[in-house]
Amino acid sequence: MKIHGFKTLRLAPILLGLVVLFGPAATCYAVTVEAGDRAPLFDGQTLSGGKFVLKDHLGKNVVLLNFWSVFCRDCISRIEALNKINDLFSQRSFKLVGIAGDPPTDRMLSQVKRYAAKMHYDVILDPELEVFDSYGVEIIPFAVLMDRNGKVVMAIQSLDPEPLKQISEAIDRLTRN
Repeated sequence: MKIHGFKTLRLAPILLGLVVLFGPAATCYAVTVEAGDRAPLFDGQTLSGGKFVLKDHLGKNVVLLNFWSVFCRDCISRIEALNKINDLFSQRSFKLVGIAGDPPTDRMLSQVKRYAAKMHYDVILDPELEVFDSYGVEIIPFAVLMDRNGKVVMAIQSLDPEPLKQISEAIDRLTRN
């Protein structure tokens, strides 16, 4: 997995260090991508054996990243809704990619593959959470929608029906041109 232009770091040791230094009153916030930000570039191997390079989609496709894990019931329950979004816009300049943040054990890999087989879109395994970190993902499900130029249009920490509707409407607007 390669993250381009961003130095990734694990937040847990830093947060623990701040709590030790400043006591439990220390408040820390992760930097999460927001609307208007430039999406961090990355590339990774898909579970189907292909390669996904975000930079290759810039100038061509609207991209939706779906951060998830097999441990997240809400993530799993949204697979069908995301499949519908993908199917609806797959004939336009649109790309949906799942980023699975699961440990690289054989058991976890088989679970990820089982759920990924139900997905109508590519899935990248991010066991070291490099992509998660570069996007500031701490709570899943988390979705990032970017325009064709890699500018974040929406970053949503929930995939409830209302945000899914908003994502669909935004994809429709962005892919009409």
